[in-house]
Amino acid sequence: MQRLLFLLFFSLLFTVTPASAKVLSKIAAIVNDDIITTYQLDQAVIEDLTQNSNKNQLDITQFEQMKVQTLNRLIDEMLMKQQIKKLNLHVSEEDVSSAIADVERKNGLTHEQLEQALSSQGVTMPQYREKVKGEILHYKLLSREVNYKVLVTSKEVRDYFDEHIAEYTGEKKLSFKEISFELQTGIDEDKVQIAQRYKQAIACREQLLNGEDFDKVLAAQGDAATGSDMGLLLESDLSQPLQVAIAGLKPGDVSEPIEIKGMLYLFQVTSRDSDNEAAFAQVKDEIRRKLKQQKTEIRSKEWKRELHEGARIEIRI
Repeated sequence: MQRLLFLLFFSLLFTVTPASAKVLSKIAAIVNDDIITTYQLDQAVIEDLTQNSNKNQLDITQFEQMKVQTLNRLIDEMLMKQQIKKLNLHVSEEDVSSAIADVERKNGLTHEQLEQALSSQGVTMPQYREKVKGEILHYKLLSREVNYKVLVTSKEVRDYFDEHIAEYTGEKKLSFKEISFELQTGIDEDKVQIAQRYKQAIACREQLLNGEDFDKVLAAQGDAATGSDMGLLLESDLSQPLQVAIAGLKPGDVSEPIEIKGMLYLFQVTSRDSDNEAAFAQVKDEIRRKLKQQKTEIRSKEWKRELHEGARIEIRI
């Protein structure tokens, strides 16, 4: 609403037509029981050209396309006016005065300066008040028919975050420690040694999961195992088997024993720097606004389509 009022002064300077400018015109369109004249259409086209100087470079075909778009906009506006009347929406004179005072304040103008600015555009204060009233009614109508019917749930916000998590958390980093056991392969006797190493690795994993100190667990393996702290690394830089092994592990978790290139490994994750909950707390309002805007645009199109489907519209040009 505040943004609407802030822009109102400048936009309305070009959208109020002096009452003295009247010419004979034909019917451009019939919208239920109301008509849009060719004169109204021509004035609207002039306004569009005034507000967008690039449109002055249009060829005849492009100009006719723009004229059709302008007529469609006028039809939409007529349908909304009819809906305002049907719903019996009103705006008090006090609300109009308050809105104009807000425009003056935001633009640093006195009431007299605003009147002078309007007068220089051939617009009287009564005409301006009527235009402000129409804008407020339009805002009330959209609030009732569109905005109030758009709901974004907390689950939708969370689901969107989870689906686009890379956009909000950046590249994932983690630190971990590893214990490795050398495996002897190639002869039948080595199968016993491999089984022993797996059994030893499983026992180490249970100790680590129970909170045993990593260095003590490693030292207890003697010469059978080696280990180290791998430090902080980008998860994307890790080999595919290692990424699979630590996928989903939280700090303190230990991977199942995994065989990689003749070695048996255990990996204990010590930290992950992508704190998803902290990131979510920072961006959830932004996501909610984004989803609200998307849903509002969809609902607005649906509502306009409903208005058109329930109306009698006849194009005469």
